[in-house]
Amino acid sequence: MRLRRIIKENHGSDVNQLGFFFNNKNFSAPVGIDVRKTFDKRGSVQREQTDTSNVLATVGGCQLNVYDNEHCGDHLDIMSNFDLSLLQDKQEDPVRRELHTFCWLYRENDAWLALAGTDGLIHIVSLANSREINILHGHTKTIHDLQTHPSSDNYILSTSKDGTVRLWDVDAKRCLVIFEADATVTCFDQTGEKFISGNSRGELREWIIPKDIIPIENEDEPLIITKKDSKLFKKYNGDNYIGKYFVGMDRKGI
Repeated sequence: MRLRRIIKENHGSDVNQLGFFFNNKNFSAPVGIDVRKTFDKRGSVQREQTDTSNVLATVGGCQLNVYDNEHCGDHLDIMSNFDLSLLQDKQEDPVRRELHTFCWLYRENDAWLALAGTDGLIHIVSLANSREINILHGHTKTIHDLQTHPSSDNYILSTSKDGTVRLWDVDAKRCLVIFEADATVTCFDQTGEKFISGNSRGELREWIIPKDIIPIENEDEPLIITKKDSKLFKKYNGDNYIGKYFVGMDRKGI
């Protein structure tokens, strides 16, 4: 076991989230002690194009940093940086914007990240092009959480302080469903047919995602699912705030 060099982030504030891009939906291979690496003549690790597990991202303050965890010796090297404050007109909008959450989205020959925070927007960033390529509009307050659909990187779930959770079609740049969920965090189940939300009062709710959501041409209004259509679980956390959590799964289900 080796202690790698400690990295001092340049976010200038708390790191709100970090995560490797394992890309499990598009790449399947041994992990952990079962991995047997092969190297080229220059000593670089040989990887399949869809194996992105060496890439690490962090968000904090107004910045996203993306690191290479493998090809730079005994340290992490910044591959890309996105600074939300550079897009801000500070005279018209002097309030400091912060990023709270992100999720990875695989695309052929590229990796996208969906970023969100206090401005209520979802910023879609291309790692290959090192720039913002899209913005998803809809939320009116801070976005706490973003989740990628378990079977398709074209769909994401966003959780906002505005009292809604939204299901998005990223390529179409549109919101498909609005769930009237007062939530702080969400998590898909393994099928992607439903999700669980948690809120600041310790409530857990189960929400069913409508099947066969087909966008109607020239129809921009998303489907609305009300709280009465959800299932309230027991308050396992009392009245305590529910932050990040995950649903554990094996091959037989939850």
